[in-house]
Amino acid sequence: MTDSPISNSPIADTPIDSRLTVRVSEVWKKLSGGGLPRRSQIDPKEFEPDWSNCFMIDLDPELSKLRFSYVGNSLSTLAPAKGERQFLSKCPEGTLRSLLAPHIQRVVEKREPTSSAGSAQHGGSVILYRTALLPLSEIGDQVDGILAAFIYREVSVQNEFPIAEITPEYGRPKLSVVR
Repeated sequence: MTDSPISNSPIADTPIDSRLTVRVSEVWKKLSGGGLPRRSQIDPKEFEPDWSNCFMIDLDPELSKLRFSYVGNSLSTLAPAKGERQFLSKCPEGTLRSLLAPHIQRVVEKREPTSSAGSAQHGGSVILYRTALLPLSEIGDQVDGILAAFIYREVSVQNEFPIAEITPEYGRPKLSVVR
């Protein structure tokens, strides 16, 4: 099992904390003033203590040219190293790319925030995650960037979800925990 920034934290064996995505969304909403905030309005200090769980993506009409402009320290195992402006398409499978790709187009088309939560594979482990994708625009109403909040935790073996097994004598599902 790989170390993740969240696996050693106090929330590692608790449900995913939705307050992070709510707090980041509230700051975004304050900055928006009814429209879309600009990237130049994003001040990391306003997002503390959550900035390390945020990232920003510069959009391009050509989807293969989407790239990270900022990646928080807590997300270093999911995305490129801090300071690298890596294309989203160059991220390995099982990283943020595969989780975000389906949602980015929706944010661009609707020009409004979206959030999602679920489970995914990362570094050979199952993680639970929650994210909020928030549109940004330097030119008014056309989305040209995304601010995102992302939190995750590994699912420990003790907390894995039960799976159903069919018992031949009854033909009904029997719940058991995989250990």
